[in-house]
Amino acid sequence: MVLNPLDQIHLVTMAATFVIFLLTLLVLRRVAFLPLIDVMERRSARIEAARAQKAEGETLLRNAQLQADEAVAAAKAEAARILGSARDEIAAIRRAKMAQATTEAEAILARGREEVLALRASEETQLAKQLFASVGKALTTMIGPVEDSAVRLMVNRVMAAKEAG
Repeated sequence: MVLNPLDQIHLVTMAATFVIFLLTLLVLRRVAFLPLIDVMERRSARIEAARAQKAEGETLLRNAQLQADEAVAAAKAEAARILGSARDEIAAIRRAKMAQATTEAEAILARGREEVLALRASEETQLAKQLFASVGKALTTMIGPVEDSAVRLMVNRVMAAKEAG
């Protein structure tokens, strides 16, 4: 007896297998595939949103850096202008006082020297106040609030170096 595999095919069994396969496919599609696809799509959307936020953050960072650089340059220019103006004013006052002192008598000369010293001290005090305000303003603009004691320390060092030099 020869067994032929084609003789063992039953259409009912094939149809039932096909129907069961389709039902299994539909159930898996509903239970596993669609939720998985939905999760993957939401994740993809979140990734794209995060990339967009990253790009926006980088743009904001570049703009902030440019603004900070501009603020630093402006603060440096303002500090140089104030320092130059203060030096010019001090030099002009010094020349005027020296010319006046040489034309007066010995008694007036002594009094003139005292006045020059008093003016110089007040101008240095005024310069120190202006320098304190300018440095405080520049540092606040560049890096945010700073302690007054740190600014005073910097101004005192500058003034001491100016007196020593």
